[in-house]
Order: sequence, then C-alpha cells, then structure tokens
Amino acid sequence: MQAGAVGAAQEVAVPRRAWYALMLTSFGQFFVIFDSTVLNVGFASIERDFSGVARTTLAWALTSYSIGTASLLLLAGRIADLFGRKRVFLVGISIFALGSLGAGLSPNVGFLIATRAIQSVGGALMVPTSIALALPEFPPERRSLAVGVWGSIAALAGGLGPPLGAGVIELGGWRWIFFINIPVVVIVVVLGRKVLRESKGSSTGARLDMVSVPLGTIGLALLTLGVLEGEKWGWTSPSIIGCFVGAVVFGVVVVRRSSTHSEPLLDLSIFRHRRFSTASIATFTLNLPVAGFWFSAPLFCQTVWHWSVLKSGFAIMPTPVIIFVTATIAGRWSDRGLIKPIIAAGVACCAVGIVGLAIFLDAEANYWAHYLPFAAIYGVGLGLSWSTLTAAALIGIDHEKFGVANGTNLTFRQVGGAMGVAMSIAVAGQAGVAGSASGFHRVWVVLAVWMVFTAAFFLFTYPRQEALDA
Repeated sequence: MQAGAVGAAQEVAVPRRAWYALMLTSFGQFFVIFDSTVLNVGFASIERDFSGVARTTLAWALTSYSIGTASLLLLAGRIADLFGRKRVFLVGISIFALGSLGAGLSPNVGFLIATRAIQSVGGALMVPTSIALALPEFPPERRSLAVGVWGSIAALAGGLGPPLGAGVIELGGWRWIFFINIPVVVIVVVLGRKVLRESKGSSTGARLDMVSVPLGTIGLALLTLGVLEGEKWGWTSPSIIGCFVGAVVFGVVVVRRSSTHSEPLLDLSIFRHRRFSTASIATFTLNLPVAGFWFSAPLFCQTVWHWSVLKSGFAIMPTPVIIFVTATIAGRWSDRGLIKPIIAAGVACCAVGIVGLAIFLDAEANYWAHYLPFAAIYGVGLGLSWSTLTAAALIGIDHEKFGVANGTNLTFRQVGGAMGVAMSIAVAGQAGVAGSASGFHRVWVVLAVWMVFTAAFFLFTYPRQEALDA
C-alpha cells in the first residue's frame, strides 16, 4: 500500500500557478534570509568604518534583525490569518525595503541597529506568509516537495549571503548590500498583486494577546545580551545572571498567557503534534551552529588568513551551491517517507565537516586541502537536513494552521540564529577578536557538539513516517 501511495503521489500533476506562487514568494523570502547572513562577510568592513565600536556592540546589527524577526513571526502569522496572507506579505516586503534603505544610509551604529530592526518587522511579515500563500496551491500529495523547494531556496539564500555580499561590498561598499533589496521589492510587489491569491485562517482576532509580543522580545533580548556580554561582564556576575533569569521569567509568562488566553500569540495546540514539536526543537538546535558557521567562516578567512572581503566571500561559495543541489534532491526523497533518516544523516555530516575544520584549519592558509573538503561535507549535510526539517514540522498540520505553524517553526529557527552568532562571539573571546585560530577552533568544537546533540535528539524522538501524530 505504501508503494502504491508513493506512486500515486508522483503521478499527481502540479498546476503551473502553484509553481509561479512558490517561486515568487520564495524570491521574496530569499532576500529576507539573505539579509540575515550577508552582514557576516561585511562585519569586518563595518567594524573599520565605525572604528572604536566594540565588536559585541556591533554584533547587535546582526542579532537585532534575528531577535526582531523571531519576536514578531508568531504575531505575523496570526495577523496574516486574520487580515489576509497576500496583503500582509506585500505590506511586509514594503516595510523591509524601507528598513533596507535606512540601513544603507546609516550614519552610525545605533542607526544601523535601529533600521535593521525595521527590516526585521518586514521580514517577519513576509516569511511565514510566503509558504502559507504557496502551499495551498499544491496538491496535498506534493506539498512535501513544495516545502523542500521553499526550504532549499531559503538555505541557498543563507549560504549565498556571504559570497554575493562580498562581491557587492567589493564593488560598491557594504551599504549596497542593503540598496540592492529595493528593486527586488518593486518586482515582487508588481508580480505578487497579479499572481498571488488571497487567503485567510480561522482566527477571529477578537482578543489577540498583544501583551506577549513585547514580553517575548524583551526575553529574547535579555538572553542575547547575556550570551554576548558574558565573558566581558563575567559569567557569574549579577548582571549576566539577571539577564538569564529575566529571559526565563519572560518566557514562562508568555507560555502561561498562551495557555489561558482565548486568542493566544503562541498556539500551544500545535505542539500536540509530536512531529511538529520535535522538528521545531531540532530546528532551534540546528540553526544555532548553522548561524555560527556562516558568521565564523568568512571572519576566519579575513582575520586569520588576512584575505580580502571578496576572496573570503568566494572561498565559501561552493558550500551554498552544494546545499542547494542537495536540498533539492532531499525534497524529492522526503516525499518517499525518508524524512527521519535524511535529517539524521544530514546533521551528522554537518558535525563531521565542522570537526574537520576545527582539526585542520590553522594560521597557514591551505584552502584546497584543509577547508574545501570539510566545507563540502558540511554543505551536503545542511542540504539534506535544513529544509527537510521544515517539511518534517508541517506534516499533518491543518491547512488553516499553516501560517501559525510555520511562523512558530521559523521563530525557533530565528532564535537559534541569534543565539548562534552571540555564542560564537562569546566562545571565540579575545582570541577571535585578535584573529587567532584558537578562538575559532573553540567555536567549531562547540558547534559540532550542538550538531551531534541535534542528530541524536531527532533520531530518538521523531516518530516514524508511517506513525500517526501523537
């Protein structure tokens, strides 16, 4: 019967409009994800322009984007379900363009951090609505493929951020990595008005819990602050302990409100789906080392090997290409009931690749023998696991819950990303600031441990494909 079901799924035709909707929304979210990693390769350039600013302060230009997106994704999913996903998607991409313009014109670090936060508002409105707009256009039997393509494009965006950003920075400076978003927005808005179809969810929004939004944002900000400043202030200092305790308290309050509110921000009912809850936790634990890798790899090339921005960016180009190709293949395999082994094997490959970097990379630049082979293994692993995790989370979720479920899953991803950058800076310490290989070795060992934990957790907790949701 399983073989017959697989054959039937493969024979179901996908309407052309479905592919148009998927490509258009994926193109929009490409730049949202792209802007979450593109500053990694430009970090050193911005640091030189704003001389005298501490690296932990400048890191908020990265983490403010991730924190803002993570804090608003849940609200964005509910707003989209209430007011219309197409409308919210188009409004979100317009806000994203406004933030991009401001970031490119930033006269100081404070203004850059603020405009990155504005970007995050637009990104939060766009990303959960993108797949929610495209997925209903696909037959149910082919939705895993659609999610796989959507996820592979997201993975490609994250990987291409550093190398493409390096080219843009080399040609016009770091400000142009924000200016190039604007013409893309115009194209997506014009085509989106014609191609995308409006849809809504079942929420009435009569008493939507707005209090949880600032509470969640403060909690995430405190957690990030504690990780970033832990070494400088002292991990046992009252300030750092206060940050972590405050983060836990705010998080608990949000969960408690969500359990009793008639229109909660966090829909706890979707966590009754064992696949969703397991895959979302794995998404967090995986994206932490993923973000740490994209931050540390180009920075290592620039500060330890003393390569230019352009050379550093293109040095990591093979990895996102491998990710995209592998993720596309993994999307087809996931339709055949192989989600669990694909993800477990992929995360294991990521860990092997990062361990190889920690063992073999040193101050003497040897790209072909010491970097590329392990970066390729890492790329294969991330291509197998990153986008497939999204499909794993959304299996069995009702159509009307797409926006909320995807927003929740993406929140786990963004929180992991913010923590990954913060943790990498904290673990590297002064050795990383000074351009010492030892600081980066410590970072990669920690990232590999996280990868191993993720693989083990997912392998032992995610139900078998044929099992019913718990």
